[in-house]
Amino acid sequence: MSPRSSTPPPGTPAPAVHRVADVQLRAPSGPLPARAYWPRPSETVGAPALLVVLPGDGLGAAGLDRLDALCRGVCSHLGVVVLSVTSRADALDAPGTALEDSTAAVRWAADHAAQLGAGPGPLLVAGTGVGGLLANAVARRARGDGWPEITRQVSVRQGSTERMLHDLARSLRPALEAR
Repeated sequence: MSPRSSTPPPGTPAPAVHRVADVQLRAPSGPLPARAYWPRPSETVGAPALLVVLPGDGLGAAGLDRLDALCRGVCSHLGVVVLSVTSRADALDAPGTALEDSTAAVRWAADHAAQLGAGPGPLLVAGTGVGGLLANAVARRARGDGWPEITRQVSVRQGSTERMLHDLARSLRPALEAR
């Protein structure tokens, strides 16, 4: 993981997060672009949960930028570490490659949760649009393989950032409250 500072697009109000860094995940297929978001430290809560977001658009850093406001909002409002990842290929054009990259990214996140400052559980996986289909497929594959244990998988309908944040937060809160 090699961090590089990242800032929100100009003119975009950014929810308060502690830190954001662009990173490269090591995957069997080669490096995968990702962006990590850390919540502000809290004195009353243990290590935060980890949420992996799968955009599923194959746009590399541009895909990460597209979901930046959503990831910042989830990190800030729910107090979770967020790892937004992308794929080498568009999920519609090369679904096998996108699934392999998404699976590798979720496994990497599970194996490196402590390095990311997240607790050992729960591991949450979400995606927007085609990324939601990838999140579902990764969760099923993980269940079939017995690793990693994914606590909650969420497919988020495309819409405004506010609507997607609301839907994602509503879906994740029960898993976070059960900790």
